[in-house]
This record gives sequence, C-alpha cells and structure tokens, in this order.
Amino acid sequence: MSRAIAAPLVLAVAMLAGCTSTGGEADVTVSLRDDAVELAPDTIEAGSVTFAATNEGTVTHEIEVFAGDVDPSTLPIENNVASTEGLTLVDEIEDITPGSTASLTVELAPGTYVVMCNLPGHFARGMVAVLEVS
Repeated sequence: MSRAIAAPLVLAVAMLAGCTSTGGEADVTVSLRDDAVELAPDTIEAGSVTFAATNEGTVTHEIEVFAGDVDPSTLPIENNVASTEGLTLVDEIEDITPGSTASLTVELAPGTYVVMCNLPGHFARGMVAVLEVS
C-alpha cells in the first residue's frame, strides 16, 4: 500500500477509535434517556477516562463533555439549545441512535465537567449531568 493511501487510512482509524461501539471497560457509564443523562459513577479520578454511552431513549442523542465549574441549571437556552458560554468542549459523540452504544476516551484534569445532550430541545428536557473529577 502506498504511503499516500496508508496515512489517511491510519488517520481515519484513529479518529473512529474514540466513537465506536464499546468492547472494553468503561470508567463512566452514560445512560441516555429521552429526559435524562445518568452517569455511573458521577465522581472519578483524573486521567484517561472512557465513557460508554447507551441510548436507552426513542430518538437519536449525543453526549458532549464540557469542562467548567458551572451549575447546568443556570445555563440559558438559546435557539432551543443550552448556551455553553463559560464552558470548554472537551469532546463529544454525535448521532447515538436508539439502542446503540458508543464510547469516548478523553484525558480529564481535576475539576467539574458537564455532560449533556444538546440537540434541540433535549437539554431543556433534563438531558444533563455533572461529573466531578478529583
């Protein structure tokens, strides 16, 4: 295989590694319901953290992991999504269809993280949780 073909292939595989079905151990299990995001556990040690998100709802969801010491109940809703001003996006998994599971591994420093589905209308229905990292 030529290097011109191999390099993009390796990059594509590396990019997909963070958003594929889980086969390994998850540090945080994320249950996505149509009106809630539940984390188990909701407190974890800093370092490499793998989220395993399962869509237990009836519509497509996502998870976005934000750093920031912000009470999610104070986030204003603009254009049917939560304003994330004051938060820093760590990473996300998009398009988690009903019944499917996807994983995401990120490095988390000590602090407070907001995990939400911010598709239109979903945050307002309660699809948000807080993760404390020590």
